[in-house]
Amino acid sequence: MMADGSVMRTQPTPEARPLALDDAIRLLESGSGDGVTVDLGDGRLARADGPRGNDGLLQRLRGHKMMVALASGAADLSHFSSGPRSLVIAPAVQEILDVTTHRG
Repeated sequence: MMADGSVMRTQPTPEARPLALDDAIRLLESGSGDGVTVDLGDGRLARADGPRGNDGLLQRLRGHKMMVALASGAADLSHFSSGPRSLVIAPAVQEILDVTTHRG
């Protein structure tokens, strides 16, 4: 179950050919992603079968992409800064950002 209470199913769908993560994000952003199946790697697949449909899938895929980048060290958050009133960040997200910006 995802943090927002939605379910990100990982059951294979035989009729759909899975797309790569970046391809699926581009397709969903263009509004053409109905029925898309996304290959998350390691035999895991994702579909827009939650209550928020394609919008929810797109948000989860963007989050998945960011978490993969953070885990691999590919995300550079050193330039990230914001004023205290310009951006509201959930405490769990702030904790992740704090850890990634204090690598040493």
